[in-house]
Amino acid sequence: MAEDDERRIAFEARLAELKRKMESGLAGRAKNLRDAAARLVAGDQTARKVLKQEGHKLRGIAGSYGHQHLTDLAADLELRASLSPPPMLETLASQLAAAAEEVSERSEKAANKGQQATLATAPAVVTGASPEPPSRKRGGSLKPQVQSAEGGALRVLAMDDDPTTLRLLRLTLRDIGGFDALIVTSAREAIETMRIREFDAVVSDAMMPDMNGKEFCVAARALGGWAAQVPIIILSAATADELGWKGGLPESTAWLRKPFMPSTLVRDVARIVLEARART
Repeated sequence: MAEDDERRIAFEARLAELKRKMESGLAGRAKNLRDAAARLVAGDQTARKVLKQEGHKLRGIAGSYGHQHLTDLAADLELRASLSPPPMLETLASQLAAAAEEVSERSEKAANKGQQATLATAPAVVTGASPEPPSRKRGGSLKPQVQSAEGGALRVLAMDDDPTTLRLLRLTLRDIGGFDALIVTSAREAIETMRIREFDAVVSDAMMPDMNGKEFCVAARALGGWAAQVPIIILSAATADELGWKGGLPESTAWLRKPFMPSTLVRDVARIVLEARART
């Protein structure tokens, strides 16, 4: 088998496993939705923010893995979370939770069926035979011809608070892009990292628990030096208008929509870096 085919198969296998983990985790997100809706109906207005965040996360994650019905329901909840009456939001949250649970249940059944089929068709182990070592090849083969300012792989800092999205970013930026990618779990961790290390691009989720993407841009630019001009790429399932961001974004900030295809995100990051260099 050709090396490129092996790499492609390895990547597709890892992406399929990541999809299964995402779908399994939907049951937990459904519980979060129901709990937040119940709190809102009981008078806790802070639950609106939780519903908006859960809708935003599901909108991007479900879309990345082809669940359009979930994506549509999540988008509706996110857009209505700030102002709609609690009974309406409870209904929307319940519909989204039910759809998420259905996907999770189907995924679990498919995984169990696949495991049973594998066991039924697995070849007998020959005593004394040496098993073939697993391939150490990493998935993906797209290597954009863009290097860091000092040469070598493009240095990319990326952040997201969702574990599934983090794994997808890691798989995409490192394995597909071949970037020197550092993945962190919060905007504050990203800011602290930027104090001691330089990057060619920074990728941020639009809605992080500690600060949103716009607040992160302001904090990052305030560091000065290289951070004042580094391309910052906001990943979001929504538009800036939908998020209620007034006044636009700071200079050298790009906006990419979720869901994203891994190869497309790699090309977009490389393109944005080249465009930023051409402006300086």
